[in-house]
Amino acid sequence: KISQYWDLSFPSANHEFRSSETGLAEEIRQRFQNSVERQMVSDVPLGAFLSAGLDSSSIVAMMAMAKTARAPLRTYTITFPEKYRKGENTLDDPAVAARLAAKLGCENQQIVVEPDVANLLPKLCWHMDEPTADPAIVTAFLVCQEASRDVTVLMSGVGGDELFGGYRKYAAHYWAEAYSRMPGWMRGAAECAIARAPNMRGSAMKGRLRLAKKMFRSAALAREERFIRNCTYLDDRQRGGLYSEELRGEIDTSLAVGSHKDAFDKVRDADFLNQMLYLDTKIFMTCLNLTYNDKMSMASSVEVRVPFLDRELAEFVAWNVPPGLKLKGFLSPTTKHIFRRAMADVLPDEVLRQPKAGFAAPTDYWLANDLTEMTDDLLSESRVRDRGLFRADGVQKMIRQHRAGKQDWSMQIWQMLTLELWMQSFMDGTGSRVGRHAEAAIA
Repeated sequence: KISQYWDLSFPSANHEFRSSETGLAEEIRQRFQNSVERQMVSDVPLGAFLSAGLDSSSIVAMMAMAKTARAPLRTYTITFPEKYRKGENTLDDPAVAARLAAKLGCENQQIVVEPDVANLLPKLCWHMDEPTADPAIVTAFLVCQEASRDVTVLMSGVGGDELFGGYRKYAAHYWAEAYSRMPGWMRGAAECAIARAPNMRGSAMKGRLRLAKKMFRSAALAREERFIRNCTYLDDRQRGGLYSEELRGEIDTSLAVGSHKDAFDKVRDADFLNQMLYLDTKIFMTCLNLTYNDKMSMASSVEVRVPFLDRELAEFVAWNVPPGLKLKGFLSPTTKHIFRRAMADVLPDEVLRQPKAGFAAPTDYWLANDLTEMTDDLLSESRVRDRGLFRADGVQKMIRQHRAGKQDWSMQIWQMLTLELWMQSFMDGTGSRVGRHAEAAIA
């Protein structure tokens, strides 16, 4: 008999936390350092990802301070040529990472990449072995591939956002709750204004506008349903215009919703922020972030380790840190507040103040340039119609709107593109592009 022997748990919503903020910050820093040092035990060369973000910077700082540190500590920062940054506001600033590496005495390698993504993407879809609609697989593979020349083990910051509350969607949930209590006429006016707003592609407002649209469309829902809805890229109306009749008849969306609700049930008594963190830990992080990091690193013969997911550290944070010290404030909340406090004496202010960027990729640029031919080929009306999953007119409308700048459908187009590549490789076994790369990957 196979049974689960451990799971992350949280105290009830009315739990009385007794530790001071200062004491918690000191304890977390020490526990985090212990976790990093445990993960540094290795008989092969060791390095770390280093972006401009809080999580990877904290890991590198702890590695540099460790008694067992080997000099020089190798760190790897991925960046893209300036032309790739048009239309993208989520790419990290490599200069911040370079300054931190110099301060800590690290040997930092900035990996400036300009990949042949049209030929690389089918290979990565083959390595993933399952449909994965996140362009971060490209950046993860490229940095692991380059780092593999020098090291065999890389430290990653995966898990920090789920542990300490780092995603903006957590703040958006509370904004949506406040918005739902506003008078109907005010909500109607706000929704009309948001609906008419330009998509802000290429500006710093792009991500915020996307978040606001999600918030408005789900504000009237119960909080669990709101969170689940905001984890998707398409609402019911959009899916109705995109899915074929055959797909609508076959797919059971209740299965995905049900797995999320089952996770909610396991932490029903916890504060709702902790409930959201639990769901992302069990589903989003496990099914996406850990999966693609593992598969892309293995494809490069590199092992990735994740100090934030140390069991003792995770349990301590879950049971000792009040939700208000994870996400602090309302109108302009500070994410991961207690962890920023913990690292305040270790990291420079410019790192502590860095906004959330993620392991981003220039998806908009690739779709407008490198992947135009592939998109027109794999998502052509005839191919979409033959595949039978989507409505050809719905797909073409989405592509036209995106290219005309009327809507930002970059993630949705990327999802359909990678799904078709996966179908050709694993369901058809006849994809010419995929076949060549699959053979190369196996060889």
